[in-house]
Amino acid sequence: MDRPKSQLTLRELNFAKTRYKILQTFLGLNMKKDYDNITVDEICDAAEISRGTFFNYFPTKEHIYTYYGWWFCARLFVELNKIKYKECSSYEKIKFIFDFTVKEDNKYNNQMPLFISHILRRDMNIIKEVEYTKADYIYQFPDNEALITDSSKIKLPTVGELLINLLQEGIDKKEFKSDMDVKKAVFHLLSIYFSPYIIYKFLRQECPLEEVYTALLYDVIEPIRNKE
Repeated sequence: MDRPKSQLTLRELNFAKTRYKILQTFLGLNMKKDYDNITVDEICDAAEISRGTFFNYFPTKEHIYTYYGWWFCARLFVELNKIKYKECSSYEKIKFIFDFTVKEDNKYNNQMPLFISHILRRDMNIIKEVEYTKADYIYQFPDNEALITDSSKIKLPTVGELLINLLQEGIDKKEFKSDMDVKKAVFHLLSIYFSPYIIYKFLRQECPLEEVYTALLYDVIEPIRNKE
């Protein structure tokens, strides 16, 4: 990857580069074997780093999932700011978030429920322990630097925040009913988004994301559409 346009220090660039390398190494291993069977030593060997280096970037193996969450949200943010999505309806953008998650799940061998369980299991402290910086963003998305401010730390919208913004956008564009309860609607959408893990946990059976999302998303969106 070429050096970003922004004038990052060499230290910032190298930190972002190595942390991203560890993430990609971990995801590669996770496609071949279960998360619980992946050791820090394996990650270090594959990434060609020492254990000491690994712990300079991540307090534990599980913290890689937190960083993955930042990267996931960053990619959603970048995609939704592309011209082809700016021209889409609010519903199409909401559907894109769900479709993006399905593709991610397919790419990494149905790992999204495991990632979701990580989110549900950990408190906010783990978010603070692995922050996503401007250097991370610019290293990963050098052509999209204009989307962020000059702050050393950037605030990426979460999936929930993206959904709230898109629901409000739909009201402003008169795609959704003006009296729609945004808070209630986002509750429903997030319930759908996280439901596959819950269904799997309590029914102990596979529930493909695409099957769940396709079955339920229409039921939430259709009643709030502005049909005038």
